[in-house]
Amino acid sequence: MTQTNLILKIVRFNNIDPLITIELSMDSYSDARDIADKLGDIAKAKGEKTTTYSVQTIEIPSLDKKVDDDEIPF
Repeated sequence: MTQTNLILKIVRFNNIDPLITIELSMDSYSDARDIADKLGDIAKAKGEKTTTYSVQTIEIPSLDKKVDDDEIPF
């Protein structure tokens, strides 16, 4: 499995669910956290009070691994 860190942009609204978009994907969590913090600072400087940035780590399965049909439960 490959670990990937997604930088998410979250825009909150009053009457509907938040809008969540993927800004970047990075290998290093610390680099992703630094960039998310800087993007948050930029949003504050622009006066975007409803925009925040967050880092979410996910595991992506390797495409090289062959799947054995016997391992799949039915």
